[in-house]
Amino acid sequence: MSLLVLSFFAGILTVFAPCVFTLLPVVLGGSLGSRSWHKPLVIILSLSASIFVFTLVLKVLSLFANVPQSFWQVASGAILMMFGIVTVFPELWDRFSYWLGLSSKSNRIMQEGSEKEGIVGEILVGAALGPVFSSCSPTYALIIVTILPEDFSTGLLYLISYTIGLALTLMLIAYFGQKLTSRLKWAVNPHGLFKKFLGSIFIILGIGIITGFIAKFENYLLESGLFNVTNIEFNLLENMEDNKTTTNNSGEQVELSVTNPYKAPEIQGIAQWINSNGETIESLKGKVVLIDFWTYSCINCIRTIPFVEGWYEKYKDDGFVVIGVHAPEFSFEKDFENVKKAVGDYKIAYPVAMDNDFKTWRAYDNHYWPAHYFIDKEGNVVHTHFGEGKYDESEMVIRYLLGLDNMSDVENKNVNVPITSNQTQETYIGYNRIERNSNYSQIAYDTKKTYTADTDLSSNMWSFGGNWKIEGERATAGTDATISMKFNAKDVYLVLGAEQESKISVKIDGQLQHLGADANENGEITINEKKLYKLVHSDEFLKDSVLEITFGEGVAAYAFTFGS
Repeated sequence: MSLLVLSFFAGILTVFAPCVFTLLPVVLGGSLGSRSWHKPLVIILSLSASIFVFTLVLKVLSLFANVPQSFWQVASGAILMMFGIVTVFPELWDRFSYWLGLSSKSNRIMQEGSEKEGIVGEILVGAALGPVFSSCSPTYALIIVTILPEDFSTGLLYLISYTIGLALTLMLIAYFGQKLTSRLKWAVNPHGLFKKFLGSIFIILGIGIITGFIAKFENYLLESGLFNVTNIEFNLLENMEDNKTTTNNSGEQVELSVTNPYKAPEIQGIAQWINSNGETIESLKGKVVLIDFWTYSCINCIRTIPFVEGWYEKYKDDGFVVIGVHAPEFSFEKDFENVKKAVGDYKIAYPVAMDNDFKTWRAYDNHYWPAHYFIDKEGNVVHTHFGEGKYDESEMVIRYLLGLDNMSDVENKNVNVPITSNQTQETYIGYNRIERNSNYSQIAYDTKKTYTADTDLSSNMWSFGGNWKIEGERATAGTDATISMKFNAKDVYLVLGAEQESKISVKIDGQLQHLGADANENGEITINEKKLYKLVHSDEFLKDSVLEITFGEGVAAYAFTFGS
């Protein structure tokens, strides 16, 4: 299944996910109780257009970055409340319709005994949710976080496909809902109790959006596991390509994920090389090549390095080559000295290419860290693997491509990905990709501001405290700066940096316990380079534990990652 098709199905599944709880009441509320099909159609089309536009404007292009999130919440909520009020009190609609421009009546139509409502009201209702739309779809996240920033035209196509799937599903729901209620006279009575009930729903939704209650309620539904359709998407993402089973000379089966092998794209746009003067796919024909996309602050990438390095040392004399393509997630990862130090720290001996402009990344149409592309001796991509795990399968592929028999020599057969279904997700600190932050509505972009720490966090939520300067990809600590997070995991990591050496201190549930490898016995961690630091380690899974971090001035925080 291609990502384009998956994007369409993701839009369909999104309708049934708890994280977009507000969509259905708005669509159904605007559709039920009316015999006119144009009304739900206009609401859904304007809603879809609004989601599409505001996804680009707010989440990808970062336009209006200085406009606080609270503005969009109040604006969206106020529109829904206004629509609800005139539905509960229809006489207000008649009294102010001309002045507000929300409906139009002509003398000719009045004389014919009919009435035609304008579409401005429906457009406003549909458009109201665009600025506050937040999808828990992993495909939607993949599109806006990874694809759009690196390949705008392709990402735009996927976003359109996602929006179409969303819109068509909402139209289908609205159609059957309207079919049901249009036959009920009491449902279409503009002064009836049913209309007033729908109007009340709009008012409640508007208040919920303004106060932030709706976002918390959606998060509660998501964390409770109800209507967890995101697992369906994760399974589809992991199985986008059918596997092809083949056998080696000894008759042992090997699965190759690429059904139709294709010519490996050339390595291109490399800023600098480490452990090499430069490599090309063309010059490596006759060898088996592994292209490993990684970045040095990514914990998932770091956990794969020992396996990749082990394969390289074990099979390099048999004609096996590894190219580590370093594609930076953060700006400091473009620095040659930083990457060179990381290569040394992780004892990487194979060539590393710094793909700072993502040219090789785009050539391979890659979307993940880490990602492995296995290339045969003829220069064709025959197998891929994304993320951690399945190390034994990867080694079997290497041996098969090298023509080596006896798969019993394969190691690490029982290594699994260290993750559980309720583990806290990767969490970004900068406003470009910030999520699950309780201060979100008060954030001042690119400006120092003092925040009040939230002492009553929901599961997987986090909060700023003290003085911070929050920028696109990071937040820099000022005086009395803290971050609190209620997390679910065994291990917690945080990407940190500082221009001058500084410190942070950590506590878990108010105690100096479960401290990570980078912390001393007092919970202090020295920040002397830009990298991933290990804050928490526990032998047991910690559920809804509270991590409290106190920051020295000048320390920049980028992203949390978790392990189980």
